[in-house]
Amino acid sequence: MATSPLLSLPEELIAAIAIEVKVDDLLHFALTCQKFHHLVKDRLLVNAVYVGEYSLQHDRLPLTTPKLLRLALSGSDQAWHLRALEHWGLRPEWKKWRTYFFEHYNDDPNWPDAFEDHTTLNQSFFTDHEYESFESVMRKRLHLSDEETAEWMSKAREGSDEPLKGMLMALAPRLDRANFIAYDSWQSLQFHDTHPLTFFCLVISRIAEKPTALWPPGFLSLRKISVCTTSTMRHGHDAYYANSGEVAPLFRLPNLKELNLTLLGYLDSDDPELKWDLAPRSSSVEVLAFYCCQLDSTSYCKLIRTCKRLRRFVPEGLSDRETLHAVRQILATEYAETLEEPPMHLWSTDTSPFPTLVANFPKMKALNPVTIEDLPLLDLTDPDAELRPLAEYLPTSLESIHFIDSPASHASTAAQAFAFVRAISDLAGDERYSALREVCIWRVVFRNEEHVYEGMQSMLRAIETKGVRLHVFGAEGGTEEGPWLGQTSHQVMHRNYENGRLTAVESDPRPWEQRDR
Repeated sequence: MATSPLLSLPEELIAAIAIEVKVDDLLHFALTCQKFHHLVKDRLLVNAVYVGEYSLQHDRLPLTTPKLLRLALSGSDQAWHLRALEHWGLRPEWKKWRTYFFEHYNDDPNWPDAFEDHTTLNQSFFTDHEYESFESVMRKRLHLSDEETAEWMSKAREGSDEPLKGMLMALAPRLDRANFIAYDSWQSLQFHDTHPLTFFCLVISRIAEKPTALWPPGFLSLRKISVCTTSTMRHGHDAYYANSGEVAPLFRLPNLKELNLTLLGYLDSDDPELKWDLAPRSSSVEVLAFYCCQLDSTSYCKLIRTCKRLRRFVPEGLSDRETLHAVRQILATEYAETLEEPPMHLWSTDTSPFPTLVANFPKMKALNPVTIEDLPLLDLTDPDAELRPLAEYLPTSLESIHFIDSPASHASTAAQAFAFVRAISDLAGDERYSALREVCIWRVVFRNEEHVYEGMQSMLRAIETKGVRLHVFGAEGGTEEGPWLGQTSHQVMHRNYENGRLTAVESDPRPWEQRDR
């Protein structure tokens, strides 16, 4: 076996080399031989601790952002483990450097964020060398102009933490997602005239506009961004309302896959400086969600068409008929081949038969929502007739189906309930549908009728033996406390789909059931 020349070096020199090995290469270095493993064993153990300490970070404590930025600037191991950042607001000046106040929670002894007051800090908090580093990053890595650099450096000296957060997101080498939470009402006016993405979106634009510019590592690694995420600790109206042109640069991030946008468009105007231009099919975004946005039809379509491909589209609160028609047309004609979870409720007023509609999306993986009324009967003249076999029109790519409560499920007879479950059982048993892993029929047909439930047990067990997870309400007694699914545990399973919760607030330490209003 060949011996590496590296092993012939003095151990002290090898140890010095090992210190310079990057975190992502550290494990490979350790696996080379026992000697190398011995030299980096302590560092591997420390990094195992960093995973839990640094993966998810938030800015509710005022000193967290500068601490993380210092780690990123120094290239430390800790910065490499930073995966998620949650921004709960802005601190525009030194006298705002204190823990964000949350009514009803700051007096809770179990709340993990101790109140910290650092409002006596001033620009001496950072050294001259650090300010020089900030300026270098803005000019060389983020490609701001001299005037823009001077403006944001002045804000940094005045205590604004916005440029600090922007630089942190740019320099964190493995940052995966960023979540901008709704503002707290004490920070500004009730309807805010600014938003925390100004610096972030500015540098994205400057880098994207310069052909020779290299994207910083954090912008390359970002996969998910959520804007104005709601939280039970803040009322949804205590939020920032961004102009669509101000947020549009997010689509230009090179590897972004999921973008959740909330409260967008309310401040849109005819000001030419706020207009935005995104080339069609230029964005890497594949999951696009709008919640409670006030966009016209043209803006909606323009943003959607920016995506090269769409796997999932979530239009919560979209009700304008003209916009609905335009969005339906785009999804059905331009993205039907890629949509894995088409928003079926957009077609609720469509006259197309359900099988015809579903057939438009051959790559569908999640069917949500569906009602019993959607499923066609073999004999329309017989209300208790068997359902048309689901395998005749559902795509074989399906992984999950979510049936929801409806008037028909309330009024269903035992025969109709049996026909419904038998149709699902036949689908699960079809070898072509081996991808199917989850079917939600929670409170759709059972309605606490024990004789109906008992007669279906064999079919339900047959479905589960095929590896399909069923969401079923109650147990033999039909109570929420049974061994199947109670209300709380079932809500958690659909947390990303209901009540406009497009993304979770990850750094809220309370259990899910305590987060509901």
